[in-house]
Amino acid sequence: MSSELKELLNRFRMVESVEAAAVVATDGLLIESVSRAGVDIDAIGAVASNGLAMVDALGREIAKGSTVQAVLEYDEGLVLIEPISDDAMLLLLTNSRDDLGLLRFLAAKHRDEMIDALSAI
Repeated sequence: MSSELKELLNRFRMVESVEAAAVVATDGLLIESVSRAGVDIDAIGAVASNGLAMVDALGREIAKGSTVQAVLEYDEGLVLIEPISDDAMLLLLTNSRDDLGLLRFLAAKHRDEMIDALSAI
C-alpha cells in the first residue's frame, strides 16, 4: 500500500505500549497496519469498525454530533479509534493504559499527514 502511511503508523509503534497501529476502512477492511507478532489486526479492525458505527449511532441518538475519538479502556490496555476521513479510521491497540495522553497527542499531530497519505492511495 502506501509507504508513507506505514511510516506514520510506525511512529505510533515507537511508543512501547502500542501493540498495533492501523488504518482501517469503515467497512472493516484493513488499509495498512504495523503490529507485533501474534496480533490478528484483520479481525480487530473488522470488530473495531462495528465499534465506530456503534459510537456514531450513540452520538446521533444523544444529539452530540459525530465521533471525534473513541477510547476503550480495559484492565490490560486501550483501544483508540479515531475517524480520519469518511471512509477510514485510525486504530491503536495498547497493552497499557499509561500512554493515552501521548497517543491522543500523536493522533492529532499526524492527522493531516494520514489524510494526505490516504488521498495518495
